[in-house]
Amino acid sequence: MQQGATPANAYTRRQDTLDTINTHYRLSHQIEDEAFSLQQADQCNLYMALSQKAIRFAVFNSERNKFVVLEDYELITVFSPMQVGEQLRLIARENPLLQQRWNLVRVSVSNQHFTLVPETLYDPSHQQDYLRLHSDFNPQQDTVLSYRHSGLEAMNIFAVDGSTYKALQDIFPETNLQVVHLTSSLIRSILHQVPRSNQRSMYAFVERNYVSLLVVGPAGLEFCNIFHYVSPEDFIYYIIFIMQEQKMDPEQETITVWGDITHDSTLFNILQRYIRQVRLGKKPADITYSYKFNDLFEHRYFELYSLHLCE
Repeated sequence: MQQGATPANAYTRRQDTLDTINTHYRLSHQIEDEAFSLQQADQCNLYMALSQKAIRFAVFNSERNKFVVLEDYELITVFSPMQVGEQLRLIARENPLLQQRWNLVRVSVSNQHFTLVPETLYDPSHQQDYLRLHSDFNPQQDTVLSYRHSGLEAMNIFAVDGSTYKALQDIFPETNLQVVHLTSSLIRSILHQVPRSNQRSMYAFVERNYVSLLVVGPAGLEFCNIFHYVSPEDFIYYIIFIMQEQKMDPEQETITVWGDITHDSTLFNILQRYIRQVRLGKKPADITYSYKFNDLFEHRYFELYSLHLCE
């Protein structure tokens, strides 16, 4: 990925600014297989998931077909996408994992600024126009990107905060860097592991204050969107509303859930109150994981693992 040259004095100013930015993150979880070393970076892919609540990354060893490292940084008092980019730069200054030259770096961004367009109607010169119909993104601050879903014959057009995108380019200047939207990794992974059937099913990926809902039927993906919730009542409202819109009966359906939710949480309890069967999802199949991942709940970090199934 080519980048314009940055004057030395501009770089110095950026470093000076970074030195005045407060740290608003904490490492909440860390896993590392003892067989992994940084010298293996050129044999490995680095997968990252960025949201306003967390920065997470995992290392996948391609030769061993195995996830070997996972780190989860919780973001505290971060209120804007620009701050996510700032915290990412701070983490990169102290974390050796973000200072290597990897075989591939693939990053997912979580926001509501995305739309799916049939590939036959897609014109790259009109990316912003497609997105503007479905999102209130800021064309002055955001960078608009796209991802091709070959199996769907569709393009996922999405916006990423420009300062966060620039931070990624600066951290990985000579690396094969690919940025996708969260929904693309979810779509790829769910369609990969869900057997085709005549029944329609709903799938949910839960983040703090956001829930991604997908409906898959006999023909494949039928619905995909992200909703912002403040309370458990908001959370269940969107799920029931979409079920009804999709002509699905909550008293007859099963919903499969991944993400930041536990079986004893308020969100899980309210799901069970309104939907007949609630199932916690599994890790993507056809991939292996270091034994150190065995202590994690199967449904956690699905967004990270799913990045491996993108193209």
